[in-house]
Amino acid sequence: MAQTGASQPSPHTPGPAPHRAATPHSAPGTGAPGAPGASGASTTPPAITERPALPRLVAITPPDNDDDIARFALYAARDIEQLGLQFPAQAANAAPDTEVVITMRLRDGATSRMRDFSRQHMNEPMTLIVDGVEMLTATIRSELGGKFQLQLPKEKARLLFQRVLAKAGPAT
Repeated sequence: MAQTGASQPSPHTPGPAPHRAATPHSAPGTGAPGAPGASGASTTPPAITERPALPRLVAITPPDNDDDIARFALYAARDIEQLGLQFPAQAANAAPDTEVVITMRLRDGATSRMRDFSRQHMNEPMTLIVDGVEMLTATIRSELGGKFQLQLPKEKARLLFQRVLAKAGPAT
C-alpha cells in the first residue's frame, strides 16, 4: 500500500528517516567571544532540520474480484489523533488540483494494529476504510506505522473531512 515516490524512503529502511541538522557556519570576522575578530554577537543561523518523508498511500485500481483484498478500518474518534490537508503544487499545464494529500497520525492502539496488519499483508493490496467509507485501495510496500499520507481525489478527501467533522460534534 505504501507506494512511494522518488523522495520517499526505501521500503528496506527501518523506521522514519533521521532528522538532519544543517551545520552552522560562522560569518567572516565572527567566532567565539574572545577569539580574534569576534564581535561578541553571534550571527550563527538557527539549525535547520528536514522532516522525515512519510509513507504515501497511492490508490490503485483494484482487481474486478476484490473479495480477496484485505480491509483495514479506522474510526476517527477512536483511532485518529491528527488529520492534515496539503494541496500539492501543480504544473502550469496540469489539470486544476484534482488530488490532495491527507496526512494522518494515529493513536497508539491504531498504530500497533496498522503495523501488525501491514506486516501480515506485505506486497498485497489493502483497502483503507475510515468511518465506514472506503478511502482507497493500495498495495502495501513497507511496514506502516502511525504516520502516513493518503493521496486522494479532492471529492474523496471532502467526504473524509465531512464524516470526521460530523462525528466530532458541534463547534464550540
